Amino acid sequence: MAIIDNFIIFPPKNFNIYFMNIQKDWSKQEIFSQIREWLVSQGYIIVDEDESRPWGGFFVIDEGQIETFRKQFFSEVAFSDFQLQNKLSPKILLVGPEKRLSWQYHHRRAEVWKLIGGEGGIVRSDTDQEGVMIPMVMQEVVKLRQGERHRLVGRENWGVVAEIWMHTDPENPSDETDIVRVQDDFQRK
Repeated sequence: MAIIDNFIIFPPKNFNIYFMNIQKDWSKQEIFSQIREWLVSQGYIIVDEDESRPWGGFFVIDEGQIETFRKQFFSEVAFSDFQLQNKLSPKILLVGPEKRLSWQYHHRRAEVWKLIGGEGGIVRSDTDQEGVMIPMVMQEVVKLRQGERHRLVGRENWGVVAEIWMHTDPENPSDETDIVRVQDDFQRK
């Protein structure tokens, strides 16, 4: 067992068993600092981070570390040869307590998510009609198809979600502009 700040890792070299102790009263700066330190302690290279999102933010992990990221967070997910031969983009999402990402979908990517710390919920649908929020289960994989409507929801605590973007158009990979917002609590387009 290793204790790094407020994170306990069981054991530090085993990529499949770990626990993150997230405090709901942490400020955005505190949670970002804690997650940043934890990612660096795990050997990840952070190539971008965004704390400016009204719902929380994210860390983008170096795509050259996708195999390590997959083993640590998504070892049970089988990726197709097409997916493995093309770009896969690893990220860590942080959603604040009682915050919601937009009700959205993407034209050029599918996604896999896993709650790795705190609490989170998900809403999903094949249409623009928003369904009910389902609590996410710690360590359970969520697969989102290209075009599937979805929303990550913060519950009473911060939610920390590992995510992989699976780009569906190798000639035009997805990016942060590939978001169709059907509804947004923050009136973003």
